[in-house]
Amino acid sequence: MVRVEDIASAIADAALGVPGVAGLSPGRGVEVSTPYPGGKVVGVRMAPDGVTVGITVDRVPLPPVADQVTAAVRGVLSAVGDDRPVTVVIDDVLPEALNRRVA
Repeated sequence: MVRVEDIASAIADAALGVPGVAGLSPGRGVEVSTPYPGGKVVGVRMAPDGVTVGITVDRVPLPPVADQVTAAVRGVLSAVGDDRPVTVVIDDVLPEALNRRVA
């Protein structure tokens, strides 16, 4: 059986590998994280009804980045036979993303 922390870590790695993702975000208010004995994966919440990934981006337009993260996360989940829905929350956009678009 695959441990929840291994799946959450794989999801975090997959999201961070998407061009335009500058980092994972704990969100605002209630932290987006997956706790496990001895630690937690911040930026990934694995709940029974779905998986939420909070990200900070450094590129626009935003929808393609979110779509690529969703696809990457679904790939991880599919590999372990998990078909929960995936929600990607763009929590912040770094200023350099907007500067690149203007330039």
